[in-house]
Amino acid sequence: MIHLLFIATGGAIGAVLRFLAGIITVKWVGKSDVLTGTVIANLTGCFFAGAALGWAAENPAVSPEVVLFISTGILGSLTTFSTFALEGWQLVKKDTITQLLFYLCLQVIAAFLMTAAGYVTILIISAS
Repeated sequence: MIHLLFIATGGAIGAVLRFLAGIITVKWVGKSDVLTGTVIANLTGCFFAGAALGWAAENPAVSPEVVLFISTGILGSLTTFSTFALEGWQLVKKDTITQLLFYLCLQVIAAFLMTAAGYVTILIISAS
């Protein structure tokens, strides 16, 4: 039961961060079909997911509750696959294939690279 409390608390934080990512992205970039709050939230979340994974791997004493709070709670709520799919579908409906391909590559390839970058960053910090 305590695990659910950690996840729920982290989820509330992640949901607020996700909402703020959308607002901040529109302020910085303007309204865009490709560079959206979802992209920023997902890429940022992927970086921190990699960092959290690296941190947990380098610090076995970290409790499972803390890992759940960060990974499933905060980052699970911050990142959003359903909105990624919805925004992609909206680009299909607009018949903007070039933008769709860029959006998909940005979300998938960059997300993978951000996860790796987060993980490697923690390994570098731990080694020094």
